[in-house]
Amino acid sequence: MRHLALLGSTGSIGTSTLEVVRSHPERLSVAALAAGRSRDLLRAQCESFKPRCVSVGSKDDADWLRSSLSYQPELHWGEEGLLACALYSGADTVVAAVVGSAGLASTEAALRAGRRVCVANKESLVVGGALMHDAALAGGGELLPVDSEHAALHQLLSNRDPATIREVRITASGGPFLDWPLARIQTATIAEALNHPTWKMGPKITIDSATLMNKGLEVIEASVLFGLAPDQVTVTVHPQSQVHAMVGFHDGSYQLQVCANDMKLPIQYCLLYPDKYPGPVAPYSWDQARAWTFEAPDLERFPCLGLAFQALKEGGTAPALLNAANEVAVAAFLQGNLGFWDIQACNREILNHIPAAPLASLAQVLDADRAARRHAEGWVQART
Repeated sequence: MRHLALLGSTGSIGTSTLEVVRSHPERLSVAALAAGRSRDLLRAQCESFKPRCVSVGSKDDADWLRSSLSYQPELHWGEEGLLACALYSGADTVVAAVVGSAGLASTEAALRAGRRVCVANKESLVVGGALMHDAALAGGGELLPVDSEHAALHQLLSNRDPATIREVRITASGGPFLDWPLARIQTATIAEALNHPTWKMGPKITIDSATLMNKGLEVIEASVLFGLAPDQVTVTVHPQSQVHAMVGFHDGSYQLQVCANDMKLPIQYCLLYPDKYPGPVAPYSWDQARAWTFEAPDLERFPCLGLAFQALKEGGTAPALLNAANEVAVAAFLQGNLGFWDIQACNREILNHIPAAPLASLAQVLDADRAARRHAEGWVQART
């Protein structure tokens, strides 16, 4: 039996994780839940799973929850609450699904405490990947990726001699603007950018998919997770989202990982690894007629992907700078304070004007994050 601490329980990954838990009551239980502002949903989750440790966004939310629940768990809030859930003694597995750099400290702490950490928060690896590896090594923690592409690579690369690997390719659906001309992409509206053709995700990740920044962050994550050189990781546009990753070997052959485009599959893979059991997703059908297409990404229409490759090659704090700028720009776009094309312009400004430094500590990464946010917020304010 694995006992879970689920950080970000009310988001899309969190709710999917709880569906997986419901499918395996004899193998999975919920020890801790942490969420931000969706307190009604969190209350319902608490009543269903009865976690003994719970964290919410604020003290007011904690007081409200305390008076609303039929039982009395430990109640925490804010960043300290995330840490309390991540380190809760009754949990041995942490699902890190808090969006953005807010989940960095709790992910690092869980790894240092020896937990299995199922990382859906790609920013933790993008911003401080080497530090996460160091924390896992120091504490005996285990790092498993929840992103469908990285879970696919984990399966393809397990027990492989790195010397046999020529390249890895992660796939991108291409988002809602795959076939749009550049001029139309530049003037895209919020509603258009949120209309993803394949995946149902939160607003921030959906916008990142429209710019292909999400795929750029995944490129950085793949390099960090699997110890790959920047020129060993690339992206292939595959709108059907059935092939999630592929590995190319020096002999010219490839192996592909295929499954339905449902996040419950990679979530279950991480939670129950190395075992594979029937779960809430039906097996892939090979009897259904279908066609797959593959093409190279267009970096002129999707420059955020190129910026991610630039940050990966620069290394050090460059990915942290890019991630912070992107979080600020996407938030401003969703609030109606920036145009869609301004997102890439803001990201380029910060990446090219704040020098990157070698990665040394979590504190240094957080300092770089704050500096990039200040610069990006000033850039946004100058345009509103």
